[in-house]
Amino acid sequence: MKKNLTVVLVLAAILLVVVGTFLVIRGRNKSKVVEEEVQESKTLETPLIDRPFVALIPRTDGKEFTLEISRIKNAKSIEYEMVYLSQGLSRGVIGSIETNGETEVSRKLLLGTCSKDVCKYDEGVEEGTLTLRFRGTDGVRKFISDFRLQQGAKELSSIDNKFKLTGKFPATVYYLTMSTIGLPEEITNTVIGQPYGVFTAGSSAIKNIALSMTFESQETPTKLFFFDGKASIEQTGAKVENNAINATVNNLGVFFVTQ
Repeated sequence: MKKNLTVVLVLAAILLVVVGTFLVIRGRNKSKVVEEEVQESKTLETPLIDRPFVALIPRTDGKEFTLEISRIKNAKSIEYEMVYLSQGLSRGVIGSIETNGETEVSRKLLLGTCSKDVCKYDEGVEEGTLTLRFRGTDGVRKFISDFRLQQGAKELSSIDNKFKLTGKFPATVYYLTMSTIGLPEEITNTVIGQPYGVFTAGSSAIKNIALSMTFESQETPTKLFFFDGKASIEQTGAKVENNAINATVNNLGVFFVTQ
């Protein structure tokens, strides 16, 4: 009888330990979820001058993008989610980056999967959306940018059609057009609308390409700037009509309009 009682007490003690451990782990997980939800609810508004600069650069065969993010401020980690259509099916790439105090990071985003050096690529990718979440001690900064991937087109354009380049482009080269979310460098003038970038692994030199870019309003004389990777340069000869600026350009890169 005593032996049976001892066994019962031991089993009861083990059960209490297991249940207690489960409740502790569950409580921790619940607290973590609640903490993430609270942090997510604190999505912060960020002015253009304080936003990160983001670029997606397609590989020469268009099967992989290089995600480059610079001008990072107050972020401990960055979560990225790229969604696109491949032959009518939704595909995506997700991941996270610990910044470790760095202000610039990059990642390779493959349009497909690889196993044992054998890759299966997603075909027919033309458009997609990039979502970024910058998590810091003060909350979350969320940014979304649509992109368009084109090859050998007579016109390169953004998804919202507020930015267009019209002319002759090499038929074998891939180009990706997107809003860069932020500016490539600090700008003292007031920037109107979103900055747009056209990125390629090929040559950025073009010849006599017509640019058209729309913006919200014109209160003062408007100027068109081009960032060549080192500095922002004003494009001469730009003309403003209604809420659009038109110019002839000879380089691909990042374009934005100022007052």
